[in-house]
Amino acid sequence: MSGVTLKKVRKDYGSVVAIPSLDLEIENGEFCVFVGPSGCGKSTLLRTIAGLEDLTEGQIVIGDQDVSDRHPGQRGVAMVFQNYALYPHMSVRQNMAYALRLAGEPKAEIKKKVDRAAEILGLEAYLDRKPAELSGGQRQRVAIGRAIVRNPKVFLFDEPLSNLDAELRTRMRLELSELHQALGTTMIYVTHDQVEAMTLADKIVVLRAGRIEQVGRPLELYDDPVNKFVAGFLGSPSMNFLPARWADGRLVLEDLEGATLSMAAKAPESGKAIVGIRPEHLEIGPEGAPLKLRSVEQLGGVTYGYAILPSGQEFCVDLKGRRDIRAGDTVTLVIPETHALVFDAETENRIRPSK
Repeated sequence: MSGVTLKKVRKDYGSVVAIPSLDLEIENGEFCVFVGPSGCGKSTLLRTIAGLEDLTEGQIVIGDQDVSDRHPGQRGVAMVFQNYALYPHMSVRQNMAYALRLAGEPKAEIKKKVDRAAEILGLEAYLDRKPAELSGGQRQRVAIGRAIVRNPKVFLFDEPLSNLDAELRTRMRLELSELHQALGTTMIYVTHDQVEAMTLADKIVVLRAGRIEQVGRPLELYDDPVNKFVAGFLGSPSMNFLPARWADGRLVLEDLEGATLSMAAKAPESGKAIVGIRPEHLEIGPEGAPLKLRSVEQLGGVTYGYAILPSGQEFCVDLKGRRDIRAGDTVTLVIPETHALVFDAETENRIRPSK
């Protein structure tokens, strides 16, 4: 097992800077997830670690070895791709053993490694089948098994669940988490799905335009985001954002009639801010700011109400399972000040209360 250290890593494509200078430390045995919107550079960064993309500048260290200029096969990593990349004419056993055969390992050792991987992944009954005879989830397990048999220092996953349906994605998330616990190997995982990031990661790296916005444990980023981008990206449904202005030492929420918040912090020069509040933190009471609901989603265990604010933004409130509320109803909202986050309207950075 080995950790991964990125030092001043930069990747250019001609005049296009995909990843500006970037530093990151991934501890030995961590499950680290790169998350961000499409085009943020997360797959490029993963492929650079794998050696499938050449560095423009910087250094990549795996364990105690500088692998910046090494061939992908000499880096001690194994990569699992989105499209499985299985050989259709080979059986499951042959697919999993292929890299070991190319490396010239003894047949007995290959069989031992393949059988062990098949046992870990529950593929014993499918070893003689061809990929076309397997479900999408089973094919993905074969692709993971092909990586396991190589006994890598680091596993790299590039959106491996994106081709699966919702039920299979949930099941595979659990299997990947159990696999990490069983192997204890460093894993780096790329996804645009923040649910995958929150449920799988020991550490999340939030990327935007090739830059790291924030690094931390899932709940740390969820509860204490450094800026509006991170706050809005993590969480489902997303955090609500309300334009606000300072007046007489309080924040006036311009989209919610009569709603104000106290904020023991220095106001920015513009006097304008953005207040963030998650749907589950909103309260409904006899008194508060009126909100007319445009639609209501009854999901059984949870109920969400949606409205369009005067500014044109969508607003979501967790109705705490209330089944008597319908589209067109008006509810009165209370925003608990302990859960409200405030951001500078211009920089979108977090404004923290004064101590």
